[in-house]
Amino acid sequence: MLALLAQATDNLPDVSNSVNNTNATGIIAGLGIFLLVIVIIGLVLWLFNLWMAIDCAVRKDTDFPGNNKTLWLVLLFVGLFVGFGWIVALVYYFSVKKKAGQGGGGAAPSQPANTDTPAQE
Repeated sequence: MLALLAQATDNLPDVSNSVNNTNATGIIAGLGIFLLVIVIIGLVLWLFNLWMAIDCAVRKDTDFPGNNKTLWLVLLFVGLFVGFGWIVALVYYFSVKKKAGQGGGGAAPSQPANTDTPAQE
């Protein structure tokens, strides 16, 4: 039986290993590029979530509809570590940041003009 198997394998055409290696290299390179693109997209989405969480932390309470700043902060910071944060950040962007303006937080309090003292010349 083994003799027949050996004789059958002798009649098979010779397949070059270089073709197989080239195909394997192409597949591995393609998977590596795909993985790199996925990692970059994930990093960009995570940074967007972090940006919205920082914006939420510095924004005034009056910029939030219903004064629910704490809820947004909790959702954004939990989303940073759980993985759904980009969805929360996107909703936050359109429902709070876009409506309240691009300022992010309030301006520094201005000093009222003091009209009691005369100006010095």
